[in-house]
Amino acid sequence: MDEVNSLVGQRHGPLIFERLLGLGAVGAVYLTMHPPTGARFTVKVLHPPLAASSMVRTRFYVEAQAASRVIHRNVARVLDARPGPGGQPCVLMEYVEGDPLSTLPLPMPPAEATALLIQVLEGLEAAHARGVVHCDLKPDNIVITRDKQGQRLAKVLDFGMASVLSACFSPEELAAGVSLGSPSYMAPEQWETTAADTRMDVYALGVIGYRLLTGRLPFGRGRMTEVLLHQQEQRPPAPHTLDSRIPPVLSMVLMQAIARRPEERFPSARDFQLALIAAQRRIPRPTMTLQAVAPRVEGPSGLQVRVGGLGSPEPRSVRASDVTAEGLFIAFEGAPPPLAARLPLELSFQGRSVICAGDVVRHVSQDEALGWGVSAGFFVHFTEPSEALSALVAQARDGASEPLPDPELAQLLARTAALGKDPYVFLGLPPSASFDEVRQRSEAAYRRVETFWGRTIPQSQRRDLEMLRARVEAARRTLGDPLTRAGYDASKGNAHGIARCIAAGLTEQAVDPMRRAYLSARPGAEARAHAFFVQARNLEAQHSLKAALDCYAQALALDPLNIAGQRHYWALQRRMRPMTMSLPAIAR
Repeated sequence: MDEVNSLVGQRHGPLIFERLLGLGAVGAVYLTMHPPTGARFTVKVLHPPLAASSMVRTRFYVEAQAASRVIHRNVARVLDARPGPGGQPCVLMEYVEGDPLSTLPLPMPPAEATALLIQVLEGLEAAHARGVVHCDLKPDNIVITRDKQGQRLAKVLDFGMASVLSACFSPEELAAGVSLGSPSYMAPEQWETTAADTRMDVYALGVIGYRLLTGRLPFGRGRMTEVLLHQQEQRPPAPHTLDSRIPPVLSMVLMQAIARRPEERFPSARDFQLALIAAQRRIPRPTMTLQAVAPRVEGPSGLQVRVGGLGSPEPRSVRASDVTAEGLFIAFEGAPPPLAARLPLELSFQGRSVICAGDVVRHVSQDEALGWGVSAGFFVHFTEPSEALSALVAQARDGASEPLPDPELAQLLARTAALGKDPYVFLGLPPSASFDEVRQRSEAAYRRVETFWGRTIPQSQRRDLEMLRARVEAARRTLGDPLTRAGYDASKGNAHGIARCIAAGLTEQAVDPMRRAYLSARPGAEARAHAFFVQARNLEAQHSLKAALDCYAQALALDPLNIAGQRHYWALQRRMRPMTMSLPAIAR
């Protein structure tokens, strides 16, 4: 935008345009400031050529009003829509200071990517509940910021702008295939219809998740013709076939989300979210992650909470947990109020009471509650919390007595901390352990951890317990999946573990990408291994089997993921001498 058309320095009511943040297909986005308070907001200004159309102006305001009804911590809030400088249509929005998803390094660890996707789906669920579909979801429209506690928070921007863009074209232009979104993230049916469907957002987020995990797009490289061709003619490779660190269960969730036919995808953002939550239980979680999924922290002792709008004429006393300056979780067994519903609240502590309001931002269903071992209910975020409310919450949290450390848990944490990072050592397994032994030992370790979960323990121990559970999950995932275990065993030189993986059905085709990566990181290893293999075959032909075994072992130390070589080596081992440890036969 040139200097003549720039709005920098002009006013929009009490706000001053500070600088241009960016230009989009629909409008220019500015950072504005409220001088008396220093508060900053974002203002989107409809491009003048588009504003010349009364139909486009009307759609711009209608979509802004619809988006303003979506109130959720994972959605950038639309605050107002009215004419700005020179009568140009403007939308006032929350300013989200952070990094667009498109700028983050890829690929992303599965645990981090999954937690981020779950957050975005929570925002989409709230929008869809209000009848608002995004239709142009892409990494540029998702910003990663921080909440008041310093935790990473995903926010979705620009709801409704694809609909505004559609009003700019004639029916003939739309029928000719004019693109109303970002080709790489558009569902196949969006090339044929402008009717909004929540499954379009499911598809777009599935593509985003695919790219977060693999670092690449599932269809082409983003060019329209490539995307169309690939969408119509072939199914993309599943993410776990491109990177063995991606759990197959997570990979299959994303493949369902990007299914070509809408009826084959998840029917809603909620269903997509539940599938990711189920997959998340099988992914190692880092110590610092995005927003927790389940309510865990008991409410401060003495804090009383009453809520209106729960089906009774008078406010109901409820049990609250996860109380923060931003909101709380309300345990409730009945049908929860709809997402984005605004409820009257009354919080009381030590004789003081504060009346406020809260917006429903997430449900915890009966099934989820049963799986997590918590109560069903819903999360609310305080609507514009007052100083009095913040002070009461802080007083209640500070006055809550911290429980004493659990001595039995302290012993377990100290014992497991000394075990190091090796999953075999952590689970107490020999390097040749069978997959049944891995499963049994993992389940026993998980049950041991879960015995402490329902106890009243200090937050420091609960965090350590969460980390311990993540270690159990990480060990189970590493040793419980043949492909993942083979990669780990290769890095540790554990031939017996690789033999177990081959016996479990690991194929040359499945392991080949991992083998290529392993050898490329070790220049010259493949050539040296080949020389040992040739020497070993010559010795075997001369019936010098012991010497041949030694050469095969040296070759496989350099190229441990050579499945054909491993099969031959172990078959020759059995011919030469009985195994002193239990090892299944490896079929050729």
